[in-house]
Amino acid sequence: MNYTEPHVPTPEDIIPTMLSLASVKPDESVFDLGSGDARIVIFAARDFHARAVGVETRKRLVKASRQKIRELGLSDRAKITCRNFKKVSLRKVDVLCTYLSSYTLNLLTPKFAKELRSGVRIVNFDYPIPAWKATKEIEVVPAGWKKPHSIYLYVVPAVQAD
Repeated sequence: MNYTEPHVPTPEDIIPTMLSLASVKPDESVFDLGSGDARIVIFAARDFHARAVGVETRKRLVKASRQKIRELGLSDRAKITCRNFKKVSLRKVDVLCTYLSSYTLNLLTPKFAKELRSGVRIVNFDYPIPAWKATKEIEVVPAGWKKPHSIYLYVVPAVQAD
């Protein structure tokens, strides 16, 4: 998969809602695919006391994210890896947070099915995973946005292809 999503940051005010919807617990492993500026990683580590990992391909964002994590004193709980999604193992993930398009989520579906363990929660802002039924969907209106957008929660293996 060589497709790269545009960098569109997750609205900061909805991140706590995403992580709460996914029931993130202290010391769980939270991964953010396409972590951008690490805002989800930082929230997960700082506010939910999770072990958070961001996966990002843009070197500029990786460098800035690592610096911010160091400045916030979160290096023991948060890290950013500069890798392609396809090359990162998801086998130890407890919660997968993303803001990826349905197109990219569809490309990742076989990887999810192969690597994610039973009980893993996937939470995605704005786009559903094609052919999967969400366990829960809530609507939020991020600050400065005009209309509601969805947050989708999936629980493996409760997620079934149609």
